[in-house]
Amino acid sequence: MSKKKIIVIAGIILLVIITGLAIKKMVTPEKINVDEGFVFDRSSDIKLKDIETYYKVIDFKEEKENVKNYFKDGVINPYTVKFFKFLDEIFKDIDNEKDLFENVSRYLHSTMPADMADKLLDLYKKFFSYQMTAGRRISEWGGMPKSKEEVISFLHMLQDYRREIFGKEVADALFGASVKAEEYPLRRGIILSNKDMYGAEKEKLIQQLNEDMWGDEADKVDAFAEPYAKYKDKLAMYDKDLSELDDEGKKAQIRAFREELFTKDQIQRWENVEKIIADNRQKESDYNAREGEIMNDPDLNQQEKENRVQELQNQMYGEEAEAFRRSLAIKRASEKYLKK
Repeated sequence: MSKKKIIVIAGIILLVIITGLAIKKMVTPEKINVDEGFVFDRSSDIKLKDIETYYKVIDFKEEKENVKNYFKDGVINPYTVKFFKFLDEIFKDIDNEKDLFENVSRYLHSTMPADMADKLLDLYKKFFSYQMTAGRRISEWGGMPKSKEEVISFLHMLQDYRREIFGKEVADALFGASVKAEEYPLRRGIILSNKDMYGAEKEKLIQQLNEDMWGDEADKVDAFAEPYAKYKDKLAMYDKDLSELDDEGKKAQIRAFREELFTKDQIQRWENVEKIIADNRQKESDYNAREGEIMNDPDLNQQEKENRVQELQNQMYGEEAEAFRRSLAIKRASEKYLKK
């Protein structure tokens, strides 16, 4: 099997497992058990700025003349794995190690000082070895985790394996930010998705989680989230509280959340959109009811029913009647197909 195929397969296996973990964790209705141990907790050197770097998109192709600047303080940093994946991509059609390493070496020496290029090449060779074996090692661990304990164990095993390849200090510097960026939202998701807890209790647990994982940066964690993400978190956090309110109370509480996170203008635009959606839903409901009366009228034959329905559509949708008929036909055809 070619080098390209092996790397792609290993990457897919890892992505599927991590994605599966995220989905499973987000719906697990258990309290978080911090006693299981974090992969990277507050004592690690991984800070919020490192998570920002992890998520930052860099086009090394466009920045060829500046590549060396990313490694001026050392070749082991949060940019290194991003750069190695870039090298994988530009040399993806080379299917043997000798030619691959020669091409990578030439590229490195053409973009940076020789000593920096040599250090990166040595590290890339280890990275290449890691990619070649990671998929097989992951499959040996038994596939998709089935419990919270297995999820934590998987993250630990993955990082421990990386430490076998690179050494602890290097592996943690290379992959620590990505692991912590995965671990934190998963653990936070456990808390938010718990249907048996009230919002105040979830707030306390999330604050504790922030302190356990981020230490003196705990109070800064939420500042990195966009207002809409914070709003969705609020709804999830107070889901049980909201479910126990009547409609008016629920609307009032939701509006309070919005006022906490958005400007008056943003709230007004949001409510305008919601009104349009609600009006459209009501209009569709009214149409379906009136269409049903026509189609169930025993005094009308099929042609008369079709004529009446078309008149109803013209009356309710005016100039948009033809577009409505097309969308309705597509919707009903799809529903019919799905029922087969």
